[in-house]
Amino acid sequence: MRRQKRNKTLVDAYQEFKDEFGDEKVLQDIDKTVYRNVCIRFNELMAEAVIVDAKEFKMPSGLGTIRIKKIISNQKRRVDWKATREHDTKIYHLNFHTDGYYYKWFWHKKKALFTNKSAYSFSPTRNNKRTLASLLKSNSVEFFE
Repeated sequence: MRRQKRNKTLVDAYQEFKDEFGDEKVLQDIDKTVYRNVCIRFNELMAEAVIVDAKEFKMPSGLGTIRIKKIISNQKRRVDWKATREHDTKIYHLNFHTDGYYYKWFWHKKKALFTNKSAYSFSPTRNNKRTLASLLKSNSVEFFE
């Protein structure tokens, strides 16, 4: 049996929204662009709260929480490919700005109320990753472990 990977998109969410609430007069005026703009703005506000304010976002329906996790680096050092190409010798990231820690987006789903948790994953957008990196380099926020 071949496993198919298909991500849910805003188009899928809008269709489910219309199927569930399409009969209500108040919600009939919400077209796809309005729905999309509301979802995008909500995601921006949620990401800002998690990144800038170091909050933990609790998702509805028992789906768990999302936060930034501070982890001590016990792995091999990571190669700084930009500097390596410039100097023709392998150069590693020293991470002085984070005191040897690294940070990652973390979906805490241990207490989540659904099955097959390992089949689901969370991937932040590139913009959210870059925002986190720039805040860490400026030392303007502290996250919990």
